[in-house]
Amino acid sequence: MPKEMSEKTKRVFSIFKMAIAGEQTAQAMYKEAAELCEDKPLKKILEGFVQDETRHEQELVNRYNRLRSEYGDPAGDIK
Repeated sequence: MPKEMSEKTKRVFSIFKMAIAGEQTAQAMYKEAAELCEDKPLKKILEGFVQDETRHEQELVNRYNRLRSEYGDPAGDIK
């Protein structure tokens, strides 16, 4: 049985969702910059940033899902 979700816990879920969205935004930004970049060493750095942000997003999603399994399925689920 899931734990009861307090307002603070609901806020934590909301913060995770915002953080995940931020990682997705950063990925798109770095990807666009890499596509526009004509300097090969800088392009490689930007592509690395995309990979970093992708890993960050996945870690946040994994942790979010662990919270979800403990507290239940809040509205606006993230897969």
